[in-house]
Amino acid sequence: MKHVMRVVSLTALLLGAASAAAAEGQPEEADTRTEAQKVEDALQEAWDTAALEALRASTAAAPATPAREEPRATGSSAPVPANEYTEAQAMELLRTGEPETVTWVLGPPLQVRGCWYFATSVPIASRYGPPYYQVSLHRIPSRHCVADVVLLGSSYAGGGLVTHKESEGLALSYPSKQTPSGSALVHVRLLAVDPRTLTVSRAGFLGTYLGSTYASGMHFEGNRLLVETNRYTATFPRFLTSEEPPIGVIFP
Repeated sequence: MKHVMRVVSLTALLLGAASAAAAEGQPEEADTRTEAQKVEDALQEAWDTAALEALRASTAAAPATPAREEPRATGSSAPVPANEYTEAQAMELLRTGEPETVTWVLGPPLQVRGCWYFATSVPIASRYGPPYYQVSLHRIPSRHCVADVVLLGSSYAGGGLVTHKESEGLALSYPSKQTPSGSALVHVRLLAVDPRTLTVSRAGFLGTYLGSTYASGMHFEGNRLLVETNRYTATFPRFLTSEEPPIGVIFP
């Protein structure tokens, strides 16, 4: 499954790089967004700018290597009911139940706490400007699971990655480009999501001032979330349970 996510993300990375190369040297199209959309985009772009500066500051204080993980206490927990669908069956349910969505799925479904989840990055056409992508997380209905969907973010760049850690939670990343300008940098937004409520418990961020940053791989090793980008490989020590800054981020 990890290799599937890598292939999907590398394809998005190559397509993004090809689009950027094609746009280089070409005059930018007229900005036909509504004033309300421009205000919203400006707020999101300001968030990315502040997050990039906060990342630079935290990188200066971060340790060179992750601290040794202490073994977790294994207490008794309520049993999780098994899901009646296999991964293949869950994917088939998605194909037949939401055929207009399956094209934009970010990898195969993931099972967490007995329920199947999948993420999407769906382009939304606009008559007033370029299309943007809405990133959502979905829960597939089954005997013990209620169908649900939550909108997690939007961007003028499509694609993304999603992974999970056993029964603890989901991690999702997507390219953040908050203006349609061809010269705008792309960064990486990361989210930790509680599968029971589909609420975001943590927001992370990766990028540099050197140019655009794209995530090409993401997986858990113990409690650590490793995110591979075209700039560096970042390690979040306890992504699902803490606000610790990433290690391995490189700034000029």
